[in-house]
Amino acid sequence: MVYDIAIIGGGASGMMAAISASKDNNGKIVLLEKNDSCGCKLLITGQGRCNITNCTPIKQILNKYTKDEAKFLKHSFYNLKNDELLDIFRKKGLEFKEEENNRVFPITDKAQSVLDVLKSYLNENSIDIKFNFNVCDVVLNDDNIFEIKSNNNKIIKSKKLIISTGGATYPLTGSTGDGCRIAEKFNHHISTLKPGTFPFIIDDNNLISLKGLSFRNIKLSFKNSQNQNIESFGDMLISHNGLTGPAVLNLSNDFIKNQDYDLLENRRNFKNEDIIIDFLPETSRDKINNDFIGDSTSKKELHNYLRKYLPNNFIKYFLDKLDIDESITLANLMKKDRNKIVENLKNFRLTVTGIMDKKAFLTVGGVNLNEINSKTMESKIVSGLYFSGETLDVCGPTGGYNLMIAFTTGYLAGQSAAMSLK
Repeated sequence: MVYDIAIIGGGASGMMAAISASKDNNGKIVLLEKNDSCGCKLLITGQGRCNITNCTPIKQILNKYTKDEAKFLKHSFYNLKNDELLDIFRKKGLEFKEEENNRVFPITDKAQSVLDVLKSYLNENSIDIKFNFNVCDVVLNDDNIFEIKSNNNKIIKSKKLIISTGGATYPLTGSTGDGCRIAEKFNHHISTLKPGTFPFIIDDNNLISLKGLSFRNIKLSFKNSQNQNIESFGDMLISHNGLTGPAVLNLSNDFIKNQDYDLLENRRNFKNEDIIIDFLPETSRDKINNDFIGDSTSKKELHNYLRKYLPNNFIKYFLDKLDIDESITLANLMKKDRNKIVENLKNFRLTVTGIMDKKAFLTVGGVNLNEINSKTMESKIVSGLYFSGETLDVCGPTGGYNLMIAFTTGYLAGQSAAMSLK
């Protein structure tokens, strides 16, 4: 038997590709999943709550990506807009709620609710699903039919092939870089696969003794290999190993590019790297300095005064790093120490000594976007071969943007593959 469309990978993108391909199409479609169930990684997204998308206007969402990424994603995002994506689930009775920063979650607060809807569509649309199908090889035969071979020598044949295998992080969910290996076999170029959206390790016992302490609306930055200043804004949390939170996770996608990592080759060589924290990104140095000068005759002790700028529990650590007595009054504070405090409120340096790559949720790198038709997700190199989701070299910030990539590119790939059969 020859299927019309085969999809490798039963994650969010692969399931959506299958659903889209089967819409208004009578062709035979097969979904190949290496695990014994679909959506393993989907179930742990958003800490199990599934931040399914972001309801920010698409034009503004595209500004969160690089110029090349935005150009590539534009068609898929407009082809399946935010509300249109949610309507797919609403038709099955699942409602949603909007939270801080326009993040969208199912009303149930459970990723399982999202997965249940996807499974319902797969069943309703008669998608043939092959579980425990671990693809070890794909060839295109002389009849332009894809032959997909599993590690137990089972072969699936198909006219069209969609690769939606995800990246190379969280291998327990099945994401082990399989799609990129297949793409390389078909002469696609792969940018090095590295972990993304991970916490930073800071080798400082005094810092991590403050675990659980959070900071709102700070700015993190570092210098990349081209000496450009890369910035991230948002919240930050001190963890039992160092730093985490949205500002850290979003910065990590660029931070890792300075590091010698290759997940496919299992190469992990980390070199220490400094990051800079601006605790008051919306307040200038001059404003802080003038406030200090205005209070320079006060008998208030320094640690109490700094509560207007920093969390109380952090102040002792901050001043110890600067070697300044926390009990000194503002009236007795020397100008050089005042300048040092002002500078470090805007430019506090910490050294990252490692990364928690096992907690990296996304993969940076993948199939070169220039080799994919962004209006169809079809390969420009091999006719009938499509890609979607995290297999592609595109990665967004936290906040629902990456599931949005998975769903929209999967939907477009399935839609395009089905239309090409007509």
